[in-house]
Amino acid sequence: MHGWFLTIAVLFCLALCDVSAQADRSYVQAGAAYVAAGGRLPDSADFHSSTAFSIGYQWSPSRSASFGMVGTFMPATVTSGSSSSVFGMSAVVNYRFIKHGFTPYVGAEVGFSYLTVADSLAGNAAMKPNLSYALTASAGLLIPLFEKVEVDVAGRYIHSGIGGGLTLIGGALGLRYRLQ
Repeated sequence: MHGWFLTIAVLFCLALCDVSAQADRSYVQAGAAYVAAGGRLPDSADFHSSTAFSIGYQWSPSRSASFGMVGTFMPATVTSGSSSSVFGMSAVVNYRFIKHGFTPYVGAEVGFSYLTVADSLAGNAAMKPNLSYALTASAGLLIPLFEKVEVDVAGRYIHSGIGGGLTLIGGALGLRYRLQ
């Protein structure tokens, strides 16, 4: 658990060290991810992969670091065709290694997730609606498409405490639009 906080602290310090006389930039982003699930929750509910959708906002005081918020929605079909959903909200810190062109980056997110459950699953102990922490690590590549648009291709690792434990590993594809 301390590793997550150390990662975020290091990214934050790198960001502060690199704030120079560059213009602030703001971005809106949207994307989709295909994730494979593991842990107690997917094992007891018989769902092992899903598509997640996200939308967010990021502010960059320099071209290297950005901070923001992202919301995520992941619908899932589980045992007996019943449906369940995971909603999440996270604070985001990203660090870009190169400031222009094809840009590799690493990121960390800390937030919460909420599990909704269909009535037909109420008897399953792991499938109770609950709110819990969510931690995410990502590494990706931003690819310029137009002057203000970038394609975001990333790998993501997510761990949440909902349903006794949910771990997601997958790939994400999205678009980032620079507002200013």
